[in-house]
Amino acid sequence: MSPRGQFALREIGLEDKVLAQGILAKGRIVHDGKGNKFRSPYNEKGEGIVSLRRTRLNAFLIQEAEETYKIPFHFRHTFERCDTSDQHGAPTTVCVFRNTSGEKETMVKAQADLVIGSDGAHSVVRQDLQNKRKIGMFQQEYHDHGYMELVVPSGNDGQPQMELDMLHIWPRGEFMLITFPNLDNTFSGTLFMPFEKLDEVMQGEEVLLKFFNAEFPDLVRLVGESYLKRHFVEKKKRPGRLISNKVEPYHADNIVLIGDAAHAMVPFYGQGMNAGFEDCLILDRIFQKYGHSKANLGRVLKEFSRVRCKDGHAISEMAFKHYVELRSDIAGVTFYMRKFVDNMLFRLLPKTWVPEYTMVAFTDMPYSVCLKETERQSRIITSTLIFCGIAFFGILVALFFKFWVWP
Repeated sequence: MSPRGQFALREIGLEDKVLAQGILAKGRIVHDGKGNKFRSPYNEKGEGIVSLRRTRLNAFLIQEAEETYKIPFHFRHTFERCDTSDQHGAPTTVCVFRNTSGEKETMVKAQADLVIGSDGAHSVVRQDLQNKRKIGMFQQEYHDHGYMELVVPSGNDGQPQMELDMLHIWPRGEFMLITFPNLDNTFSGTLFMPFEKLDEVMQGEEVLLKFFNAEFPDLVRLVGESYLKRHFVEKKKRPGRLISNKVEPYHADNIVLIGDAAHAMVPFYGQGMNAGFEDCLILDRIFQKYGHSKANLGRVLKEFSRVRCKDGHAISEMAFKHYVELRSDIAGVTFYMRKFVDNMLFRLLPKTWVPEYTMVAFTDMPYSVCLKETERQSRIITSTLIFCGIAFFGILVALFFKFWVWP
């Protein structure tokens, strides 16, 4: 979780309680294929993101909602459809749920003036709106890269085996492995790679161990070959699939989509949860602007779609580009040259120049503005590096002629 997502929690007084359940990571440590490590802070201010377990956060927020705000939760109720009708000039929706919490399955109806669909990338609320042709544009992409999860345990003494205040990345060109620190001194890791390569690696014990020893020898020393065999081969783990979608608009009648239901994205910018929390904050601010009356609901939801759709599209695009950076660019010299120029300009012009990651993770600048600024700044950095390269070459030529050609 980055500060962008924390702003929403701050609004309801839960920021400190949530942050206490995670670990502050101030940057990345890049592991190359030779066992070397390179430390890469997010920025020179020492800012960081909080690594926490999603299940733990979900349980905490549900408990707070029940105890503090007296919000009831109905588990084992599967959304089926919604029927919207116009009552006295304002839409009212009846949602139908399949209740499997008792001995016998029943259908339950609930009437609502406002329905917020936050039911994930495979949203049934969104699907229901699509079936009724109330969604103008919908694109869903299943990417040809999958992922496999693993855990790096703590040491025999209970202490972490790697630096706990950093994310750890093993970039390997077309694939990568990344780990996030946990409060119990373990690390949650994920291997991302093309399905074709995953199928090759997961053929059997011998192929798997050969792959890990060749690509991640330092990681093998931390988790052990026996864990890899047990976790991937004996349990017959199957890779998860990366999915992203684009929707426009985010609303229809008195129904609005937020979170992954509206803008599922690949996880490489770590903004999925942050974008979802920001959806809540922006929707709340629009309600404060127009009021909470049923008469203004249509105006509120229309404004939310107008403001938020372009941001959802932008962060989805940036997230996939960031995958290329993490798995390959971050291991190259050019990446660090560009980062040096980026940070130098940030120091010289802090009010007019902000690095991409700082914009996205540590500010509330709209994602669409972040994307435009990133593209503009990238062109400037490229031009700067080209100019410096030409100037350096010119100096070398001048020195050559001065000392060797014209002694």
